[in-house]
Amino acid sequence: MPKLTRDELQGLLAQAENSFPHGACNTCECFLGYLAQLRIDSDPADKDLFVPFKVDRKDMHKCIGCDPCPPGDLYAAYMLKKQRTTP
Repeated sequence: MPKLTRDELQGLLAQAENSFPHGACNTCECFLGYLAQLRIDSDPADKDLFVPFKVDRKDMHKCIGCDPCPPGDLYAAYMLKKQRTTP
C-alpha cells in the first residue's frame, strides 16, 4: 500500500475524531493504536497532523470495552483494506 496522501490522512483523522462517542476516546489504546498505524503509513512530512492528538503517557488507558468502539472499528476496517491492497 502506498503512503497515505496528506488529504487522505486528514480525512481519516477527522473521521476518527468525529467518531468519538465520549471524551475518553482520545486517550484510549484503540484510538492511539489507529493513530500509530496511520503515522507509519503516512509521509513523515505530514507528522504535524498528529500534534493535536498527542497524549501524555500517564493519560493513556487500555480499552474500556465500549461496544461498539467506533475508533477501533475504523482501525479494523483500515487494516482490512490495507491487507486487500498489499500484494
